[in-house]
Amino acid sequence: MAPSDDILPLDEAGPELSPCVPTEAAFFRAALEPMPGEAGAELSCEVQAMRGDAGSRVLDLACAGEAMRLYVEADPAPARDGFKVGQQLRLRAIVAPGEVVGEPDVWLRVEDAGGELLLAAAVGARVDPPEGGGWAAPFAWREAPGTCMVEETACGDTRRGALDLQLSGGAPRRLYDGTSSAAGDEGAFMAYVEVARADLPGSGCPREFVFGLIAAR
Repeated sequence: MAPSDDILPLDEAGPELSPCVPTEAAFFRAALEPMPGEAGAELSCEVQAMRGDAGSRVLDLACAGEAMRLYVEADPAPARDGFKVGQQLRLRAIVAPGEVVGEPDVWLRVEDAGGELLLAAAVGARVDPPEGGGWAAPFAWREAPGTCMVEETACGDTRRGALDLQLSGGAPRRLYDGTSSAAGDEGAFMAYVEVARADLPGSGCPREFVFGLIAAR
């Protein structure tokens, strides 16, 4: 059986799979603490203090009198991000039950006072929340129709996949599992697909997606 490329191990799912691209081990996470209890919370916040750099940022927030923190980690790190002390932010957090009990699907959007996207992050078993897309506007994410290399794991067979990222009116950009790329006009954003994994029939592995965008301006 021929390998899918000159770097990765042999494919095990047949010749119909597209070739894998080498993983760059992209990492991207964003978390809000404490996480709002309601399923679709919208918050107005002010950045009180800021620590770290664009690749490892901690923001202390005041949201309607409540102290909160936003953690953002990105590797490879963008050259800069859009956060600053004293800035007014609007946050939207969406939480829905996931495929695994106790592990909900979470989508987070952060924008400035003028509505410009600063951050969009998702962790879960699906790309869009139950209510549909729009959480990452002006970008849209879609699960790519093709997958690539199959891997054996402790829970069963899983396959590396990809997501298509599209800026409204533009051509889609495909990011495979474990990769990152500049995105938007003149690279105004960094896009990350840390994980894009789909299970195979008979596998006990849940679907998993970890991906997002951060403004790099």
